[in-house]
Formats: sequence, structure tokens, C-alpha cells
Amino acid sequence: MEPNSDKDDSVELKREQEEQEDQSENEQGNDNNSVTSNSKKKGYDKAIEDIKKENTNSYISKISEPLLKKKYYKYLLKIIDYTYHAKINATHIIKTNEQLDDKKKKILKTKFLIIGLSQVIKAIRKGIKGILILAIDVYPIDIICHMPIFCEENNIPYTFFTTKNKLANLCKLKRSITCLFICKPNHTLTEFEDTLNKYNTKHKISNYNKAYDKLQTAIKKNHPFFQ
Repeated sequence: MEPNSDKDDSVELKREQEEQEDQSENEQGNDNNSVTSNSKKKGYDKAIEDIKKENTNSYISKISEPLLKKKYYKYLLKIIDYTYHAKINATHIIKTNEQLDDKKKKILKTKFLIIGLSQVIKAIRKGIKGILILAIDVYPIDIICHMPIFCEENNIPYTFFTTKNKLANLCKLKRSITCLFICKPNHTLTEFEDTLNKYNTKHKISNYNKAYDKLQTAIKKNHPFFQ
């Protein structure tokens, strides 16, 4: 039986994400959106230490295996950073370019992240492929104890990463989240990046596919089921 606690959070999370888009849109011109930017690389070092400290001082459930190794944190942080800026810039472009055709609008609405347990389960059941990131401090564990087997049955690589609050913080959300699903790049990714970079020439984005492949390889390498 699936837990209902997340039904949870999907409406609340959607509202927060919409507020986040509106607030961040005003800062869009000042953000450095490149996954490979030097300033971001420096920021990752601090973020990695913060996550390590958070995990050390946190309750870790008995089912939190395997844990993502520290040396792979940066791969995940790069993806979260990419998806955050991609979504903000895509939303900004749609709102400020009324002459965009429907095809480009659809491409710019490409979804990279799915947040919330119930939404993730629905996505996996629909056949959407990706990587599942789970919080280490979910209690009671009955809420997510079925997810490892569910992922293995559907060939979805998964790993435990950090606390619910820290995971939300990294995604720039106020409400804690139990899990984060990273969608596998599809055939529209190149078109998405080309379209976004065409309208946002100052702060181009790239390398989502590369970052995703690195993270997926790292997670599979660290999990006996996927080897």
C-alpha cells in the first residue's frame, strides 16, 4: 500500500515552485547559469562540506543504503544547479516573448525534476526513466521502505543522499522533500538547450547530458544490483 503523506506535499510544492519562479525571474539577469562556471565550482566545495556536516549530525534511517559517496556529490549538485537555472530562464523566455510558437513553448517546458513521493511513483509507472535521490532521515521508514525494490523492479538507479530539509534547500524549496527524481535526457534536450541559449545569449547552459551520465555511472557503480 502506498503512503498518502505526500499527496501530500505535491500541491504545496507546486505552489512553492511557482513562487520561486516569480521571485527568481527578477534575478535572472545576474545569475551565472553555466554548469561549468568557475564561481559555481567554488560554490560546490562549500555545498559539499555543508552536506557532509548535515549528514554527520542527522538521523540516518536503517534503510539508507547505498549512500552517495562524497566524491560524487558534485555530479548531483551540477544537475540541480542546471535544472534550477534552466527552468527560471525558460519561464522568463516564455513570459517575455509573446511571439514564441507552440512548439518552442512546449520544448521550453521540458521537465527535468519530479519532486514528491506520489509524483515520482506515478512517473516511474508511466515508464519515465531517470535517477531517484532519497532523503536519509525519512521517518517512519514505512513512507519510503518500498521504494528501493520498486526502483529495482523498474530498473531505476537510486541512492540516498542527504536530509529532507537539505534536499529541499538545494532545490530552493521551503518545504522538506522525501525524494527527488532526475529525468533522463531525451531526444529533445539538444533542441531545448539550443532554443534557450538562442534567447538567453549572455548566460548559456549546457552539459546536462554529460552530468547525468556521470551521476548515473557513479550510482550504478556504488550499487551491487546495477552492476
